[in-house]
Amino acid sequence: MPTLRVDCSLIPGVNAPITIDALLSAVEPVLGQSGRIVTALRINGVDEPAFRERDILERSLVGVDEIDLDTTPVGLMALQALDDALRFLPVLAGEARVVASGLRGAHVDEPRKAIGELADNLALMAALVHTADLWARQVGLAGGDWLGEDVAAVDRVAGAIEGAVGAEDWVTAADALEYDLSSSLEAWQARLVEGRGQVQALLSALPVPVA
Repeated sequence: MPTLRVDCSLIPGVNAPITIDALLSAVEPVLGQSGRIVTALRINGVDEPAFRERDILERSLVGVDEIDLDTTPVGLMALQALDDALRFLPVLAGEARVVASGLRGAHVDEPRKAIGELADNLALMAALVHTADLWARQVGLAGGDWLGEDVAAVDRVAGAIEGAVGAEDWVTAADALEYDLSSSLEAWQARLVEGRGQVQALLSALPVPVA
């Protein structure tokens, strides 16, 4: 039968053949009871960084396979996602100012394309914070509303920018990017800083080591 280790601890009784998907489906609910999630998988010593992808999940394990699973506390994952978001927000604000400067120039084609890229990055930012919120709520660590009010404010600005671009009102679009969007992102950042502090305090109170 395959050899399974979770955080270096041997788990007996794994029958072959079994798919990675079935293995994770059996293991993760148990891990969830202690607030942990699988974050790395190795098969015969080889890392599978895309182990959540369908082609890996459908792989069948045989009796000689060795599987190692590494786990991380879900609360710590939430904290790390918030840290990533807090690093990303100032970058987005900087991008908005650069695009605004371009719109005030003589050639608007490239900045117009950059607005679309900025919108994509804002969507990624919202997805990242949403993931942090979900992880935090799984273990009762959510410190407040990290998405609603601030995302709504960003959406309102994005709508104004889209309208200005559609009307080719580049001055209004540039002002909205430089002032309104930057202000909304700063408010969102302040809320996430506060939320991170609350999550850190709650996480530190749990009997789980924080890396």
